[in-house]
Amino acid sequence: MKTHVFKLVLGIVISLTAFNLNAQDYEYIPLVKPGIQIWTCDAGYYGHDDEAYRFRRYALTDEDTIIENETYKKLYSFTSSEFDSTTATCIGGIRENSQRQVFYRAGVTNKMIYDFSLSVGDTLYDSDYPDIIFQVEDIDTINYNGIQRREFTILTNGLMAAIWIEGIGNYEGIYYPFHTNTAEDWGNTRCYIYNGDLLYSNYSHGGDDCITPLMGIENISEDISINIYPNPASKEVNISSESFINSMEVFNSLGQKVYQNNLKAKEKTLDISSFSKGVYIIGVSTDKGYIRKKLIKN
Repeated sequence: MKTHVFKLVLGIVISLTAFNLNAQDYEYIPLVKPGIQIWTCDAGYYGHDDEAYRFRRYALTDEDTIIENETYKKLYSFTSSEFDSTTATCIGGIRENSQRQVFYRAGVTNKMIYDFSLSVGDTLYDSDYPDIIFQVEDIDTINYNGIQRREFTILTNGLMAAIWIEGIGNYEGIYYPFHTNTAEDWGNTRCYIYNGDLLYSNYSHGGDDCITPLMGIENISEDISINIYPNPASKEVNISSESFINSMEVFNSLGQKVYQNNLKAKEKTLDISSFSKGVYIIGVSTDKGYIRKKLIKN
């Protein structure tokens, strides 16, 4: 009898220990946190031509801005391969309070865009859609690149309105918290990078990196002719131009600059043997303009 009781108690202890270990795996990750966060987002309109497509990258920095006695972190918009606060456009600020509510402020716009304190069944509203009720349908804990994050599924009238990911934002964009069944536009958070590490990616709309627009990247001006060969390449790649090349830079798929050189020549042989396999963007500047070309390192 004592043996059975001991086994029962031991089983309960093991179960509780396992539960506690699993519980310790999850820890809330705020959206506003120290460091540099970068989102790559694509957006467009269903059934419209390519001119409706929009490519944007957003950076949330450690820079503070005080608005009506509240401290926000500056949010920038840019389209370049590399983030530079001196050339990017500041489009407002984001702050998060102790209740896990995230607010966006820009000009007269002042709204809560996320509330990660919600539970299943809770309802919420958005000032852009005052007549629409949103409801949390499900909350699940998902492993993204080895990190546990809670994922909120939000519906309106039984249709998908948003998927919020703790510490990342909505799957349609950082400050685009909802999608309604009456809206014709679509959005996608293609990449989320935190302090140089890619922690989330979704290439379902196309693309295979975090810095190239889905449309328009291949449109080269008639007065610019840049050739890159061989492509793919494993050791060396040749870059040639009809015009003199003033400078050249190479970015990896996260937008990190891995090579830069100033030169005055029409040809350049670049040693890429030390590069990791993957997609790279080569930016070439001539007297006639600047063009980006994609390179595959195999």
